[in-house]
Amino acid sequence: MAPPRYFIPSYLRDSPISLLNKRLTTSILLPTCWNPHDRAPYVSVLEDGVSLEYIGTQEYRPGRNWIDASSIRTDFPVCPEVGLYYFEIKVIDKGERGCIGIGLTKGHIPLDRMPGWEHESIGYHGDDGLLYLQSGRGDKYGPLYTTGDTVGCGINYYDKSIFFTKNGVNLGIIIFPRENFNCCIASKAIFEGEMYPISGMISPNERIEANFGEKPFQYDINTYAKHVFAQAAANKTKEAKAKLSMQTSEVIETENGEHVEDNGQTINSEQSDGTGQS
Repeated sequence: MAPPRYFIPSYLRDSPISLLNKRLTTSILLPTCWNPHDRAPYVSVLEDGVSLEYIGTQEYRPGRNWIDASSIRTDFPVCPEVGLYYFEIKVIDKGERGCIGIGLTKGHIPLDRMPGWEHESIGYHGDDGLLYLQSGRGDKYGPLYTTGDTVGCGINYYDKSIFFTKNGVNLGIIIFPRENFNCCIASKAIFEGEMYPISGMISPNERIEANFGEKPFQYDINTYAKHVFAQAAANKTKEAKAKLSMQTSEVIETENGEHVEDNGQTINSEQSDGTGQS
């Protein structure tokens, strides 16, 4: 794997993470490629670092059962400080069964499963269009996807939501927690700490190519990002004003209702006479 390098997608330029990196001695790194050392056996990283292929061995040709699932994480995680993150995969070849998944996961989750099947993992699968949230049983979410389709995944740490796209169309924002989704009790844990982009496959000859922002995305993430960051800034200003207003009200209430004597005891104004004596 190539040495770590600093890279920031266009939609994150001048965003909070970009401004934070300018103040830090060591920049926060974002995903740039798949990590060949953080994968299950049957998925292979090609020379460009962003393309994956499902492979077998001469002794054994997997891809016939669900136990043959293999997933992979990126070289770096996405931290909450980024606020918003998005990536896409293009299906170069759906292979024999088109069992391809995209999503997000924690760094300690096993990779011999598809995205979303494990705790603290979420995935959208191409062969059935289901959304898997910390469960091997999926929920209806979007259309199937196959050879030639581009699918994206985004996470918004501000409003605790995740969304997926297909061929440039947002398929729907998922706000957590979701009571009508399987195994949603711990879903908020997805937003506690770092998350890794993940992709998984099951059958032979499946092949994808990822885009972590070095090329234009099919989905208009730039416009979406402007809205997200503007809303986050407005909410921050609103919260600051509310906090200041509360502090001011407390000071006024204290000044009107009490005074403090030299010995540090607090005396209610209504209990003292005009001379200041109690």
